Amino acid sequence: MENGLESYLRFLKGEQSAMKVIVQLYWDSMLLFTNGYVHNLSDAEDIAQEALIKLSIKRPKLTHENQLKSYLFKICRNLAINHLKKEKRRSDMSQELTENIEDETQEITSRMEMNDSAKMLNLAMQKLKTEYYEVLYLQYFEQLTIPECAKVMKRTERQTTALGYQARQALRKILEKEGFSVENL
Repeated sequence: MENGLESYLRFLKGEQSAMKVIVQLYWDSMLLFTNGYVHNLSDAEDIAQEALIKLSIKRPKLTHENQLKSYLFKICRNLAINHLKKEKRRSDMSQELTENIEDETQEITSRMEMNDSAKMLNLAMQKLKTEYYEVLYLQYFEQLTIPECAKVMKRTERQTTALGYQARQALRKILEKEGFSVENL
């Protein structure tokens, strides 16, 4: 299977169909990551779509596969934060919307073909503070390195490492409260 960087380089050379491969490779991951911020599948889809549009317009020079992934997640993060700021000004989340959040997250995780423990872990992570969710998602679900996570999160590597530790401790408490074994966390 072709990787995202190869497709991106083909896209830069003018092959419009190469963007389809990028979307296929990253769409679900971007959607799940963004939904962790906005807790609304429709908004997450809009943000992920806008991130792909920004990629196609700005056309940054990327040389490694993880640079493309990091770039997309950084755009998603920034757009999600901006979206939340706008939403905060508008109004609070309705009760009906709150009830649909878990259903939407489960729909995305099932499409991503995660195993049961990964799905349970992601649902538990949804209960964490946003910055904790972000660092754990990038490290464990997207397998980005600490430097790559730091770049996406606009933090130093040291801050990202400390945040990851704090996030794992908070997640451990949530999982223990729900009765899960957490030896390997």
